[in-house]
Amino acid sequence: MSNITKTIIVAAVIAVPVWFLIQPASEANIEQSSANTPETLSVRVAQPKHITDYQPLVFNARVEAIEQSDIFARADGYVESRYVDIGDEVKQGDLLAKLSSPELEQEILQAKAEIKRQKAMLDLTEKVARRYINLRDSGAVNATEVDEKEAELAVAKATLATYEARLEQLENEFAYTEIVAPFDGIVTRRQAERGNRITRSDDMPLFRISRSDKLRVIVDIPQTQLFNIDKQQSAQLTLPDMANQQIEVPFSRISGEVNRETGTMRLEYLLENTGLTIPAGVSGELTIQAIEKVDTVRIPVNALKTIKGKPSVMLVNADNQVEIITVRVGRLDKSEVEILSGLIAEDRVILNPNARLDEGEKVNVSD
Repeated sequence: MSNITKTIIVAAVIAVPVWFLIQPASEANIEQSSANTPETLSVRVAQPKHITDYQPLVFNARVEAIEQSDIFARADGYVESRYVDIGDEVKQGDLLAKLSSPELEQEILQAKAEIKRQKAMLDLTEKVARRYINLRDSGAVNATEVDEKEAELAVAKATLATYEARLEQLENEFAYTEIVAPFDGIVTRRQAERGNRITRSDDMPLFRISRSDKLRVIVDIPQTQLFNIDKQQSAQLTLPDMANQQIEVPFSRISGEVNRETGTMRLEYLLENTGLTIPAGVSGELTIQAIEKVDTVRIPVNALKTIKGKPSVMLVNADNQVEIITVRVGRLDKSEVEILSGLIAEDRVILNPNARLDEGEKVNVSD
C-alpha cells in the first residue's frame, strides 16, 4: 500500500467522527436560536371612512289621541239609562248615562225635612230671644236669661247652616248620577250596561272618550341615538298597515328626561287628523334626520371588539405596534359600524383581531 493511500484512509477515519460530533450541535444551535426569536404576526388593516351620506334614523312609533279620558262614576247607584255606545261622537257636556240612587235621593229628602224643621225652630227661638231682650229693659228678666236666649238663637242659626251645607253636598253628589262627556270626542270604550251596580270606588271605567282630530306620534329614543338626531325638525311617519302611507309630522315636545328603566327619552310629534281617517292606537315607523358630525367615521364591523366590557378597536401605530382604543359606537349594519368618537380617518384599524395580539406588540401589516 502506498503512502498516499494510507494518508487518505487516516484522514477519512478522523473526519467522520468529527462530522458526527459537529452536526447535532449545529442543528441544536439553530433550533435554540429560532426559539428565542419572537414571532412577528401579520395583520390586515383598514382605514376609517368619513361619512358623507348621512342616513336618517328609523324608530318604532305609536299614534295616540291628543286627548283621552276614562270616565268613572262619582256616585253610587244603578245604571238607569245609557245614551251612547262605542263609536258615537259626543260633545262636551253631553249626557252619557244616568244612575239611579234611591239611597241618595232618600238622604236628600231627609236633609230637606231637617232644614224645614230647623227653620221653624229658628223662627221660634228668634221670637223668644226678641221678647227676652224687650223684657230686659223693664227688669222682668235678668241679663243671664237674655244671654241664654241669644246663645240658643246663635245655635239654631248654626244648626240650620249645617243642614243646608249637608243638603248642598248631597245635591252635588246627586248631580254626579248624570255621567257627562268632559270634552268633544268619540266613545272608544263602553263598560256600562243598564242595571249594573256602580260605586265610586270601582276600578273599571264606565266609558272612554278620545279626541282624535289631532294625534300624538310618540317615539322613545335610545340614549345611544339621542344626540345623533335633529330633535327640533319635522319627521316622516310611515304607516305600514295603511298602504305604507307617509306623512310629515312636525315636532311637538320632548320629555327632557331619560327613563332609567328603559334608557330612552320620549319625543312627541303632532299629526293633523281632521277627517279622522287615521285611528288612534296604530303603530308605524318614524324617520328622523340625523345630525351631521365631522368626526364620525365608519369601519368594517369585523374590526370592532369588546375589551374589558367596552367597545374597542386595535390600531397599528406609526411604529407598527398595536394600540387599543375605546370607541363610542353609533349605528350598526351587516358590514359596517358607525364610530362616533375615538377614531380618525388616518388610523389603521386591525381587521379580525385575534386573542394573540397584545397592546404594544410589533406586527407586520400585510396587503
